[in-house]
Amino acid sequence: MKKSGNQLVYRTSLIRYLLNYIIVVLVLIVLILISPMLNVFGNPLHLALFFGILAIAAGFAEEPFWHIYFTKYVITNNEIRKISGILNKKETIIPYQSVADVSVIKSFLDRILGIGTVHVRGFKEGGDVVLDGVRRPEEVQRIIQNKINLLRETTIKRWKK
Repeated sequence: MKKSGNQLVYRTSLIRYLLNYIIVVLVLIVLILISPMLNVFGNPLHLALFFGILAIAAGFAEEPFWHIYFTKYVITNNEIRKISGILNKKETIIPYQSVADVSVIKSFLDRILGIGTVHVRGFKEGGDVVLDGVRRPEEVQRIIQNKINLLRETTIKRWKK
């Protein structure tokens, strides 16, 4: 979380991709173990296979960084925004007036690692924002819920006047 003026900026935690790194390490171990048996540098087909698998492992290792650095979740006093993309930016905005439900989803591994997914459902179809793999998801849910309650209270007070 990074606080900037009246807004909180969240990003997916790097620990969310722990499984990616485990897969990469296992693939590298397998490549190291089978490379002497395949005579990788003596056969062009085996060399191509070796570097192909290596490229896939590199993709698994790099994917988290792309997601983390090019996706951010912004919580302001009036809305929740998800901004993602490298060349084509996509921004999903849900004003607090349109929020139907805020829930936290945590797998067993998420609970151990202290991360989770906050799902903000809007009244409109397709009006959802999913804050994936954020640290302290209950705190994020509480912040959003408090902002929604504050907005609704001020709206009710205006209508009573």
